[in-house]
Amino acid sequence: MIKQNKKWLVVVLAIVLALALAACNGGGSAPPAGGGNTPPPAAGNAPEFIKIGVPNPTTGSLAAFGIGTPWAELLVEKAVNDAGGIYIEEFDAYIPIKTIFVDTESDATKAGEVTQQLITNEKVDILIARHTPGTALPVSAMAENMSVPCVSLECPVNPWLAGGPYEWVFHSFWTVEENCNMFMDMWEELGFGEGTVVGGLFPNDPDGLAWVEVFKKMLPERGFVYSDPGITEMMQADFTNVISQFKGDGVEIITGVLINPDFATFVTQASQQGFEYKLMTMGRAYLFPSDAEAVGELSEGLTNEVWWSPWHPWVSSIDGMTCQELADAYTAETGEPWSAPMGYKYAGMEIAVDALKRAASLDPVKIRDAIAATDLNTMIGPIKYDPVTHVAPTKIVGGQWTWIAEENRADLEIVFNKPFPDVPLNGTLRLP
Repeated sequence: MIKQNKKWLVVVLAIVLALALAACNGGGSAPPAGGGNTPPPAAGNAPEFIKIGVPNPTTGSLAAFGIGTPWAELLVEKAVNDAGGIYIEEFDAYIPIKTIFVDTESDATKAGEVTQQLITNEKVDILIARHTPGTALPVSAMAENMSVPCVSLECPVNPWLAGGPYEWVFHSFWTVEENCNMFMDMWEELGFGEGTVVGGLFPNDPDGLAWVEVFKKMLPERGFVYSDPGITEMMQADFTNVISQFKGDGVEIITGVLINPDFATFVTQASQQGFEYKLMTMGRAYLFPSDAEAVGELSEGLTNEVWWSPWHPWVSSIDGMTCQELADAYTAETGEPWSAPMGYKYAGMEIAVDALKRAASLDPVKIRDAIAATDLNTMIGPIKYDPVTHVAPTKIVGGQWTWIAEENRADLEIVFNKPFPDVPLNGTLRLP
C-alpha cells in the first residue's frame, strides 16, 4: 500500500511539473524563486488588491467539504477591508484583500490546473490549500513548485508530509494515528475490545492508502481483529463480496474513510442484505449533515471524528467571534447547518491575513517567512508551525449522529472528548 501511495504522489508531482513547465513556456510566469531578483516597486504604484487564491471543491465527490465557501472567507475579507486593508511597506499604502475562488471539481488534476492558473493568470500573492489529500496535495505541490507562499489545512498530516519536503507550504491538521487511537478509545468505552472483529473500507485514493496502513497496524496492537477485504475502488457499484466477507468473519464494527457516494452504496446494500453490524466509525464519509442525511434513518448512531464545532473554545483573531457565533451567523444568513470545514475555512484566512500583516510586503519570501513565524490563536486553536515539518497540529473529538425522523434530518453531537476535554460533551456515546 505504501508503494501505491508513493505512486499516487509521483503522479501528482508529474502533473504539477508538467503544468508548471507549460505555464513557463506558454507566456505565463510564476513569482521568481527567492523573491529578491526583481527591483522593488515604486511607492505610490500600489496594486488594487492583495490577492488570496482559494481552490475549493465546489462540485464533485468532495463538494460537501466545499460548502461554506465563499461565505466564511468573505466574512474575513470584509472585516479586513472595512478596517482599511493591510499595510504594505514598499508601497507605503494600505491595500484591500481580494479572495479569488476556483472550483477543483474534487479532482487532483483539475486542482493542479486551477492552482497554476491562479498563480500565472491571477498573480495571487498567497494560496490556501484544503479539503482532503485529493485536492490539498496537488495545490500544495503546485505552490511548492512555483515558489508561492501557501497555507494548507484539512488533510491528515501523514499523506501531506509524504508529498514534501516543503519550503513554501505550511500545514495544520491531525495525524491518522491520532484518529485511529480515538476510534479505538470510543469502541472500548462501548465495551468492545480483545477479539472484536473490525471490517475496513479503505478506497484506492490518497486518503484510503494513508489510513489503511495505520489501521491495519494499530488495531491488532490493541487486540482488535482486522477483516481485510482489500482496497476498494472509487464509486463502486456493488459491495456484495465485501458484505459477504464481513458476515463470514463476524464483523461487529465497520471503519474506513470512504467517499460519501460509496458509503451510501455500502450501507444501503448492507441493510438490504441483512448485514447487522453493531457500529460504524468512519472518516470523511458522513462528516457533514448533507452526507449523513443522504442515507436517512441509516444515519442513526454513526460515529466519526469532529475537527471543529460550535462548542469548540476558540475565538477569531480578526474580531473575537466565537465558534458558536460563527456557526450561528452562517445558519442565520444561509439557512444551512454548520459543518466542520467552516472553522478551517475561516482559520485559513486568519493565518493568511496575519502573515500578510506581519510581512508588510508582497515579496513572496517575506510572506513565506511570516507564515513560518506564525504564532496565532485562531478559530481552530493555536497555530505555530514546526520549523522542520511545517506542521501545526490541531485537535479532534468524537461525534455521533442522531436521526430525527419527524424533522427528516440528522443531528451531530459531541460524545467523546478524551483527546481534547476543553470541548464539552453534549451527547452520550451509545450503540445504535
